[in-house]
Amino acid sequence: MPSDIPQSIVGSELPDGVYKSTIRVDCDHIEKMLHKADNGKFTFYSDEPQRLGGDDKHPAPLTYIVAGIGF
Repeated sequence: MPSDIPQSIVGSELPDGVYKSTIRVDCDHIEKMLHKADNGKFTFYSDEPQRLGGDDKHPAPLTYIVAGIGF
């Protein structure tokens, strides 16, 4: 399956070897099941549905994980 990374960035093949990347996200509990995460440039929130003790005002944490896999 071909990569969706432009060849102008990586050449004809993805480079071999090990690459390290660090992503920092600061997370804070606000109230109930509401949490806020900051990574410097972006701020995002997660909440749980009412049946799990939240207010259902933001995506649940698992929604972000599933979206990340899809991206």
